[in-house]
Amino acid sequence: MATTETKTVNGISVPPAGRWEFDKAHTSFSFVARHMLSKVRGQFPEYEGSVQIAEKPEESKIVVELNAAALTTGNEMRDGHLNSADFFLTGRYPTIRFESTEIRVGEGNEFEIDGNLTIKDITNPVTFKAEFLGWGPGMRDTTMAAFSAKTTVERADWDLTWNMSVETGGLLVGKKVDLEIDAEILKAE
Repeated sequence: MATTETKTVNGISVPPAGRWEFDKAHTSFSFVARHMLSKVRGQFPEYEGSVQIAEKPEESKIVVELNAAALTTGNEMRDGHLNSADFFLTGRYPTIRFESTEIRVGEGNEFEIDGNLTIKDITNPVTFKAEFLGWGPGMRDTTMAAFSAKTTVERADWDLTWNMSVETGGLLVGKKVDLEIDAEILKAE
């Protein structure tokens, strides 16, 4: 059932406390990596997770597990290479996990999400710069909220070091990868 309960932080109306689930039709977990002179985009369309919004928004918690083997870049050969021992080794490490450790409220609708990102059983801290996009009544008598978040990581921090030199100089794959979240969450009953 939709709710109209309101609370504000920095003059922004925030959603009510409780468990929220990702709306799989309107959420994406994606990455952008440099490939020679262009950029390659990919997504992890299969995932599980939730957001626990606390009475104090900075005490909220986000947990997501991505099915690494389900990643897609729109190119089967590249997807196969990314699933291989050169990159994610998904036969041995089938999931990528993010768990927030702290949420810091910024100015207006901006906030930062600190957390631990685990890839190939290697865990490193990351910070996502995020934007709260709002909340309100959703479809089919639900309450929804939305946010987007982005961070840039060094592949080598998770032993994702495969690369090769190209004839024109430089490397085939960039050392940094942008991680992006575009999320719509629904209040759980």
